[in-house]
Amino acid sequence: QVSKKVNDSTSATVQLMSRGSEGYQTEAAWAYITYDFSDNTSVRFGRLRTPFFQYSDFLEVGYAYNWITPPAIVYRLDNMSAMTGIDMTHQFTKGAVDGSFQIYTGRFKDDFTLDGDTYGMELTSAAGAVISLNAGNFGGRASYHQAGFYINNLDSSGNRALDRLLGLAQSFGPAYPDLDLNNIEPQGQNTAFIQGSLYWDNGSTSLVAEYTGLRHDSDLLNDDDAWMVSAAQRFGDFTTHLTYAYAEDKIKSGAIGNAQKFSEAQDSSITLGLRYDYSSSVAFKTEAHYITAKSSAPRLAELGNQGAAAGDLALDKNTGSLYTIGMS
Repeated sequence: QVSKKVNDSTSATVQLMSRGSEGYQTEAAWAYITYDFSDNTSVRFGRLRTPFFQYSDFLEVGYAYNWITPPAIVYRLDNMSAMTGIDMTHQFTKGAVDGSFQIYTGRFKDDFTLDGDTYGMELTSAAGAVISLNAGNFGGRASYHQAGFYINNLDSSGNRALDRLLGLAQSFGPAYPDLDLNNIEPQGQNTAFIQGSLYWDNGSTSLVAEYTGLRHDSDLLNDDDAWMVSAAQRFGDFTTHLTYAYAEDKIKSGAIGNAQKFSEAQDSSITLGLRYDYSSSVAFKTEAHYITAKSSAPRLAELGNQGAAAGDLALDKNTGSLYTIGMS
């Protein structure tokens, strides 16, 4: 990350990132101009971090949190972690409370990958607001985000997961006259993301809880809720932490709900980790994860035999363990 002060009120910032999951291609994670109206109020424009989560500003700075990466089933919008737009942040103090308020607007267009399939995605007229408060050891954050959501290259006769789901939902039309076939495919309908978090940290013991929720006006993608709770204890240069995370789809009622059952999922994870602060900027981390994943595979397998009734079958449950090490 490189920052250059242009004058007393203007600066430029660029952060370049290279990820192994993307073939180590280098891209500008951030590239923006900041203008300070005062010591408390500033405006930025350019490529900005999308402020979805408690740790959004630090997702590429692993030293700032205890995990190797935050729980993926909660921090699940990594495909949309940056956008092109403008934001304004105002910092304030009221008695013993320090806080900040941020508003932004912008747009996003890129490919995203889901279960190995690639789709073209676009967010238009994206806008959101974030408020953060801190008083002594306590703090909290709440945010709301919305945008017109497009998936541009779906094909109901294709073989990708969302293509098949689109074809399935459309096939339900003759049996359900009240089904709005024009509202299935995401073509600009509103999508909203809600976030709230609380934390407490006295310097040696810390607790954090965070909730997120996705709500789609289009019917192809399931709404969902996800949350986590985490506790950590510091012992000198060592920190132990324990985290539980959970996510589940929210199935709509009526005909579209019958189709959504064939892509329903529930996931949970328990993470036990140990962190060692080698220096003021380097930490070594190791984690053990126990993961539970429930999928709609049995429903899809029986779709040909039972039709829509297969949507009432139990979800398939799988569990597993994962061990990871990292440095940040």
